Amino acid sequence: MSADALKDRGDALENEFFKRENAKALEALQGKRAAAASRDALAEASGIPEGSVLDALVEAGITAETLAALSLVPLVAVAWADGKLDPGERDAIERAAESANLSADHRALLAEWLSAAPGAGLLDAWKAYVGALREGLDADSLAALRQKIVGGARGVAESAGGFLGLGNKVSDSEAAVLADLEACFDA
Repeated sequence: MSADALKDRGDALENEFFKRENAKALEALQGKRAAAASRDALAEASGIPEGSVLDALVEAGITAETLAALSLVPLVAVAWADGKLDPGERDAIERAAESANLSADHRALLAEWLSAAPGAGLLDAWKAYVGALREGLDADSLAALRQKIVGGARGVAESAGGFLGLGNKVSDSEAAVLADLEACFDA
């Protein structure tokens, strides 16, 4: 083999090597950009400022839309706990939905949940999802997620206001649902 042919093959090998390495580097850069965009969207949707918590949530596959569903299901469950949806509860859920920047499809689904109580399967699916998340999140991330979700549900429960704004704002049935939600993060 001539020296020129050997050099040409060496150059081809080197070019292929760098082509593949550049493709890997580009893919890694695109992955970092996508993760940063997911993290920013999740920070906006959740109000969670801690970077390590946001990173853990992104790594667990939680998107802003997933978080919206994860956050809204407990609100709806608490609101319907006593068999009726009070105007204050509806307003609290609609405010939470507004701040979550829901897609049109999610808004339509929420409208259904506000007109009729969803079946028990929805809360069961939510509990299963939280159980899976619990396995993959560190304690700080799980605590931040619990605070956001259960805190929002407690806000809905308290929004009904008791009779003429007096007395216990959280009914026994709402308190039971809240306790059930809390337990999902502990189990």
